[in-house]
Amino acid sequence: MVVRPLDHTADVGFALEAESLEGLFQAALEGLLQVMFQNPPRGGKRRRRLVLKAEDLETLLVRYLNELLYLIQTKGFVPGRARLRITPVRGGFRLTATLWGEPLGEGLGFQGEVKSATYHGLSVRQEGGRWRAQVILDV
Repeated sequence: MVVRPLDHTADVGFALEAESLEGLFQAALEGLLQVMFQNPPRGGKRRRRLVLKAEDLETLLVRYLNELLYLIQTKGFVPGRARLRITPVRGGFRLTATLWGEPLGEGLGFQGEVKSATYHGLSVRQEGGRWRAQVILDV
């Protein structure tokens, strides 16, 4: 799994690479945490379930990241690890996830809010047997 920061004039972005689609979405969680925290968690004792649907993988990735932002910034739950399953369904894709995390606290080194994941420059694709994505966050 690879997470690389992207230079962007107004926002923060990252490029992701993984062997599986689920690995790509896990990398997106890690990229988001790297943007938001100096010491992001690697797991945690608290657990949450998440189910999302979308018509395409790009929309699913944006919804996933925005739901993670909601959990972090509104509910104070910082997921450090996810077990994900992405399945094709009629009309698109469904993501089912179990998230393990911890409460938002000073030890994580919160670096500031992220408004949302955006569709600007967004891509999700499979190339040469690997999954790749690019994401821009509005900060």
